[in-house]
Amino acid sequence: MQPERKSRELRTARVSRRPPRFAATVMALGIIFAVAYVFVLRTPPPVPTPEIQGMKGTYTWQAQAHGATGVPRETGFFSAVASGDAGGQMTMENTAPRAGTFGKAQSAYDVEGRSETTVESASTAVGARDAQTHNVGTWPPVWRVATRSPLDYHGLAAIVRAAVQDGDRSIGIKPIKESDRKVWRAAMKLDGKDVELVVDQLTGIVVWYTDGRSTFTATVDWSSPPPADETYVVKAPAGRKVTTKTDETFSYERSPAAAGLAAGYAPLVSDLAPDGFALKAVATADTMGAPGGWLVHDGASMPVDPLAGQRQVAQLYTRGLSWFTVQQLGPRAAGKAVAYLTDTLRSIAADKLSFETTTLQYGALTGATACTWYETTGPTLFVSDPRHIVYITGALTRQELISFAEGLKPGSQSSTGSNSSLSTPHSGQTQSSGRSSNAVPGSMPLSGSPTSGS
Repeated sequence: MQPERKSRELRTARVSRRPPRFAATVMALGIIFAVAYVFVLRTPPPVPTPEIQGMKGTYTWQAQAHGATGVPRETGFFSAVASGDAGGQMTMENTAPRAGTFGKAQSAYDVEGRSETTVESASTAVGARDAQTHNVGTWPPVWRVATRSPLDYHGLAAIVRAAVQDGDRSIGIKPIKESDRKVWRAAMKLDGKDVELVVDQLTGIVVWYTDGRSTFTATVDWSSPPPADETYVVKAPAGRKVTTKTDETFSYERSPAAAGLAAGYAPLVSDLAPDGFALKAVATADTMGAPGGWLVHDGASMPVDPLAGQRQVAQLYTRGLSWFTVQQLGPRAAGKAVAYLTDTLRSIAADKLSFETTTLQYGALTGATACTWYETTGPTLFVSDPRHIVYITGALTRQELISFAEGLKPGSQSSTGSNSSLSTPHSGQTQSSGRSSNAVPGSMPLSGSPTSGS
């Protein structure tokens, strides 16, 4: 006769009100503890959703490699608000004996006019040099200033958030505490560089970064963020020549529908953007080497551009100080690129950090294979079929990227509203933008001392 099964033995004991054997009790408690450990105790706390509306503070930046040009270093002030406006001030020096370079720069970005203005003054071994520049039209139209700030590293911060959320061990991450702030210290190998950074957990702001060639440190004034309606103005000294540089690479459009008319196809628009993200701007441009240029960044993606003459549609989404971009090509380009994309994705998979594939279950691209990986611009998704090619990169986690892609539909079908009008510069203003991504209030005199961050 076979011994009674444990489940039957326990059931019999309950019915007869006799306690099961001690070993059975221990086993049952062990199972309960194991289940609790897997599903409760091991579950990490949810990754905070950064929705910071403004920040300001001071920064330092220094090159680490000595050479004939010495060691450049900068100190400065940065400030930015959710509208897309920003300001920055910087003092720079170069320690090379022959360079003898010392200079100051003040820069501001006006998102309404999409324009960046920078005033520079420098003293060099060969004499003084002043420059006043006004940059217009650069994409994407947010926080584009000539000085540095934590926003320059927002893509890397998004990588850290994604890796924490997914438990991705391709990124080394250690949660620690600095002063009264919880931060993640992370390390990764990206584009041939050994990158280390510290990310504030609550806001997603990078407060320290190094790649072995330079080091950036930010001291953020957490207690006194700039007002949401802060504006930034930099004015060139009277009588000085201002050089205006207009970037016409991207043509801004009033809506996805208008961009579709300019590009010759209906662009896809997602109705599954993460909470708080809104479509900020839409533009069209030539392919500029896409889609190969989106996948391979060494300038050798395609010897001849077979898609010349096609137009890409670009979309910018923002939430607070976070943003991501969506770029896409339509049926004529997608139909010609099927074989090329298959071969290219296969060849780059091993070189991309944390490359993964997922089959999309919903939306216009149902059944298509979406590839995700990490770029310096942030977590990135690429997906295509014979009618669409879509490239998304920026401040989304991998899970958010996939969800967004599964919400893609032809614009007229999307709840986002393909015919809704986006803001454009007022009549008489020039569409504009600028260079890097950061800045300082224009009311601050060039010779003034930047406000210290706490």
